[in-house]
Amino acid sequence: MSKIKVQGKVVELDGDEMTRIIWQFIKDELILKYLDVDLEYYDLGMENRDATDDQVTID
Repeated sequence: MSKIKVQGKVVELDGDEMTRIIWQFIKDELILKYLDVDLEYYDLGMENRDATDDQVTID
């Protein structure tokens, strides 16, 4: 089966703990199998927010 091409970018926001695991499953099993999509990734986990002094939440 061919994938559906998505126009434009979709923003992917990653969080902490179980949200990472749940999102990875949803993305792999329900999105990337069927859609050809350009994802723009942002890590909103606590460690990355601390490392970027919360700049990642502004970007």
